[in-house]
Amino acid sequence: MKRYTLFLILSLCVAGLFAQTSQDEHAKRWEEFKAKRAAFYTEKICLTADEAQVFWPVFNELQEKKGQLHHKISEQFRNAKKDEKGERIIDFVKVTDDMINFKVQESSLDKSYHEKFKKILSPEKLFKYYNAEREWTNNLLKEMDKRGGDKK
Repeated sequence: MKRYTLFLILSLCVAGLFAQTSQDEHAKRWEEFKAKRAAFYTEKICLTADEAQVFWPVFNELQEKKGQLHHKISEQFRNAKKDEKGERIIDFVKVTDDMINFKVQESSLDKSYHEKFKKILSPEKLFKYYNAEREWTNNLLKEMDKRGGDKK
């Protein structure tokens, strides 16, 4: 639950940052973000050129599918009906049920891609991948915290 919540908050914050820039700037920043992530993961996992050639398309496919899931859940909040005061009316039963279903779908994706990654990476490198994933998220949160601290 913590990981999902953390990722959702991180995704929304990143989306908010990108919403403030032009489309071209957004695309440029997104490509820079992906390049930084690729360099970080490649170094942490110690991917060979052959492994990287097979790993990155699978990784990117997983990220795309997860992004679609995250977009669907965040869209519910953006498109919620509003009352006469302009405040969102949220069907908490539906939203919480959808959140659980989202987590199940995301876990299912993780499980199926775990099997794909097992065919690409050795068990040690697969462990390094999961560790790099955790480190990357922690680094992003620290970076966001620094930026938030500067605004005070």
